[in-house]
Amino acid sequence: MVLIRFMVACLFMAACSSDPATLRVWTSEDHAHAPDTQIDPNRVPQLERPDLTVGELLWQRNCARCHGTDGQGSREAKLNLGSPEWQDGISDATIARTIAAGKPPTMPAFAELLSPGQIAELVDHVRTLGAPTE
Repeated sequence: MVLIRFMVACLFMAACSSDPATLRVWTSEDHAHAPDTQIDPNRVPQLERPDLTVGELLWQRNCARCHGTDGQGSREAKLNLGSPEWQDGISDATIARTIAAGKPPTMPAFAELLSPGQIAELVDHVRTLGAPTE
């Protein structure tokens, strides 16, 4: 309990010390949505993509905003998830734990928003980001 209070206090201090112009408040749109037939065109670039897997749809709806559609990184998340070094240096279990627990303060936790099966689909999709293109 003391550790949790300490962590919350650290996160609060870090948030308060940031430049207000660069702070981004997480909204409900930043969190996971189960795949369904209603694709929000503001969250997924293509209006209709029946060829998307569950992992691809979850990625586009929840991860691409920060990690880029191809996992190469962006202004928010500079890590290249498709690089061979990153792909070879991380296990599927670690990827799943990171998705579930997040990486405070920048990456939200998805454990309460995605099922274990959906997290597994995302892990599978993350592995395709490092696959060579043909």
